[in-house]
Amino acid sequence: MSAILEIERTVLALPVEQRVVLTEALLDSLPPAAEDWSEAEDWSEAERREREIESGEVKPIPETEFWRRVEAGRNR
Repeated sequence: MSAILEIERTVLALPVEQRVVLTEALLDSLPPAAEDWSEAEDWSEAERREREIESGEVKPIPETEFWRRVEAGRNR
């Protein structure tokens, strides 16, 4: 078993409160995001995605399908 999987199994066995503390410590240890998005950039991205859907370039999927795919990716 890989070290990451072993650590994951150990951590998931901890009580919720301890997992929260560990999660916060891990998140705090990460470097800041490479770029800070402004609200204008958020709106621009949302509008771009809306145009992609309206044009048929992108076909949206139901939320349940999205989460099914996420889980499938995790289980690879």
